Amino acid sequence: MPHETPNITALEPFQVLSKILDFANEDQRDWWHSTGPMYAKILKDAGYDIHAQYSYLCLHHKCVVPYLGPYPANGRDRWMSILSRFGLPYELSLNCSNSVVRFAFEPIGPLSGTEQDPFNAHVIWECLGKLAKLGSEIDLQWFAQFKKDLVLDAEETKFVRDNGLDKGQVKTQNKLGVDLKGGKFEVKMYMYPYLKSVATGIPTEQLIFDSVRRVDRDRKLVVPLSILEDYITSHKDKTLSARLISCDLIDPSRSRIKIYVAEQTVDWPHLEDLWTLGYRRQDPITISGLRLLRELWDLLNIPEGPSHFPDGGYLELNSKVNERLPLLANYTLHPNDPYPAPQVYFHTFGVGDAAVADAVATFCARRGWTEMAQSYKDNLFSY
Repeated sequence: MPHETPNITALEPFQVLSKILDFANEDQRDWWHSTGPMYAKILKDAGYDIHAQYSYLCLHHKCVVPYLGPYPANGRDRWMSILSRFGLPYELSLNCSNSVVRFAFEPIGPLSGTEQDPFNAHVIWECLGKLAKLGSEIDLQWFAQFKKDLVLDAEETKFVRDNGLDKGQVKTQNKLGVDLKGGKFEVKMYMYPYLKSVATGIPTEQLIFDSVRRVDRDRKLVVPLSILEDYITSHKDKTLSARLISCDLIDPSRSRIKIYVAEQTVDWPHLEDLWTLGYRRQDPITISGLRLLRELWDLLNIPEGPSHFPDGGYLELNSKVNERLPLLANYTLHPNDPYPAPQVYFHTFGVGDAAVADAVATFCARRGWTEMAQSYKDNLFSY
């Protein structure tokens, strides 16, 4: 009787690759099998063709899974990342309007959190080297400058440790983001200068603004940077602070710089203040966007009041999140626009998933995005 070969074409890309790919250790195998199915599904649901699905899954296997560190378990020693309240180093997302799949991760290596690399500052270089071999567009000029300015050097690392200045504090200093577009990928860097501020005594905002001025050699960003700096430093309630910076790792002439801020008072007046830069932005597009923002805010019904980021403590895996976190916003600095362009983020902790899904679906339906409104909730709960 002839041997019958299974029809491998009937399998999904993730299933095919899971049969073929090797893993350096069980941690990497566990990361692949826990992150891969959702990653594969969101690629398919977002309309990526079969070739792109295979390509991006292989990228995940080669450049992401090896840098996620020990597979998490309660009680197991591991590097705790700022990316989630559970210290998990990986986050997957979808830009719904453009159907672009994105993910962020904090590269973790065997030395992360040890004497050799107590604040996980080094392995990101190795990870970027792997990504660069697969993506010719990657440019590290700005990355190198920001890392020099915003991440602890060896002497500062020793100072922070010797003086116990890292106790109970978030230790993440850098992470990466990847957008999957047109069969290629674009890499972004994110840097958190909190520990640098602790070591140097220089406020986080000043570290960020000074570093942007160093990379802005042609002084194209002087005006929007000055407006943003004035907004943050003159904030009347002193509840607003700069948290981190990001930029695209491409040719600097095309790269975008974004500065992220946190607002500790969660209510509509402070969200409106974030969106308008303290009413410095009054153009028609900003005002139109403000009306949409108010509509979504009312639909979500987010609990209001004072809030703060927990002081370095992370939650147990699988525990219920019942926290009120600050509002977040980022501001993109454009050479041709004197006013930084805002994006705002809502933390929906304390609001049920079903309620959030209903609010977003209603918002989409009102915009005439019929297909998204109909499919959003079903797709969300299918993951």
